[in-house]
Amino acid sequence: MPSFLTTADSAPMYAIAMLIVTAVLLQSFVFLIRAYRRGKAIGMDPGLLKKTVVTSATFSVVPAIAILIGVLALAPSLGIPVPWIRLSVIGALHYESSTAVNLARGLGLGELPSSRMTGGDLASIMFGMTIGILSGCVFCLFFFKRYQGRITKSAKGDPKRADILMCSMFLGMIGAYLGDAVSYLQTVKVSGQMRTFNVLPLIAFFTAMAANALFTYLIKRRKIRWLENYALSFAMVIGMISAVIGQFLFPNASTFLN
Repeated sequence: MPSFLTTADSAPMYAIAMLIVTAVLLQSFVFLIRAYRRGKAIGMDPGLLKKTVVTSATFSVVPAIAILIGVLALAPSLGIPVPWIRLSVIGALHYESSTAVNLARGLGLGELPSSRMTGGDLASIMFGMTIGILSGCVFCLFFFKRYQGRITKSAKGDPKRADILMCSMFLGMIGAYLGDAVSYLQTVKVSGQMRTFNVLPLIAFFTAMAANALFTYLIKRRKIRWLENYALSFAMVIGMISAVIGQFLFPNASTFLN
């Protein structure tokens, strides 16, 4: 085991992770109890409230599978506690993995996992992943109300314009991930190492996109409404599975040549 993973998977790191995850679960439990009591106070049917709790718990299972896969995917590079913390609080697999990879590139490590990573590199990546995500929290606290007001005002005056703004932002994000996947189709030198041709990121991207398009069709055209809560997670899992299958089909598509 690399020396930095000994620190990343140490008992203190697991203790910190368990403390944070326990706090999140406790907060969820408190809000669940308060919401249930409030529902009873305003006269809602207790049977309906219990059904809502069970349904919500069920709808949380499949998204949690994608999060578990994310933790396992990042574990060889960062250990288990750090991905566990990041994907249990604020964040998502596609954000956290790209953040970790970009930080590794900035440190001159190339792609992850990297045999050249030290404990200091691990600390830098952890710092960037945890502190960087706080920008979203700060924005929501101080600027989101004003931002939401402008979007709402724009939607009332010109609904199509508001849709264009939101779709453009989303398409820009997708375009960034597509560009990153396409970049793997050429052999380039990254941080002193040769990154070879690798089609697996592109396979995962288009497979997940096709799966999500299929789920959208089933939801909107076939009225399979229960898929609304599972579509994104299913698409991510299918994309990951396609990458694993692609590894067997393209065994020589290694990421790096030393």
